[in-house]
Amino acid sequence: MAPGKKVLLAAPRGYCAGVDRAVVTVEKALEHYGSPVYVRKQI
Repeated sequence: MAPGKKVLLAAPRGYCAGVDRAVVTVEKALEHYGSPVYVRKQI
């Protein structure tokens, strides 16, 4: 890293809104339909 530059980490760190929404959707599908629940791509 160049001198005089800083890296700032946000706290708390987490997933982007899309990933968070996808995880919540899968959790709701599991509650409603039971397992297994298949998704097209990795979350």
